[in-house]
Amino acid sequence: MWRYLLVLSFISCRINPFYTRKPEPPEGRRLNLSSPTVACNVVSNLKLTWEGLSPVDYMECLSEDFRFSPDPSDSTKFEEVFSEPWDRAREEAFARRFLDKNTISSLSLSLKKEYEEDRGDEHYFEYSYILQIQHSLDLPGYMEGRMHLTLKRDTSGNWSIVLWKDEKISDTPTVGELRARF
Repeated sequence: MWRYLLVLSFISCRINPFYTRKPEPPEGRRLNLSSPTVACNVVSNLKLTWEGLSPVDYMECLSEDFRFSPDPSDSTKFEEVFSEPWDRAREEAFARRFLDKNTISSLSLSLKKEYEEDRGDEHYFEYSYILQIQHSLDLPGYMEGRMHLTLKRDTSGNWSIVLWKDEKISDTPTVGELRARF
């Protein structure tokens, strides 16, 4: 008898116990990025994700075994930060803090390709960069240097960044210093 009343109450209230709810939107707004099946698209996506302040999309540009290597002068200056290898986990923590709309009001990353080499399943790029940031923190708003990017293709044909080496080309701060101070 109780079972019939329970079924009758579900029917009368029009509640479907098997109804699936609407999926929640993903964390943060996602960007419309180019397919990572072409190595240079990954570099374009890196630029877009930084300018779009999207840490989730940025992390998709990086391989699982990603490493960042600062300029030797930044390694010395920020020895306590760079004494341990800068891996994907540290990069993700940095990206979540740095690419935050509450912290950064605007960001512009200019890239100029200096060199490119296709090595089969590995691709190498050198870009000079200028990073301009508007923020309310005790950080420089202008940085420049040269990034040496090594990308690898996975078994599904997608490229991702495995190594980002930073090079200081002037007295201006670099993204290595940005990582150390963030």
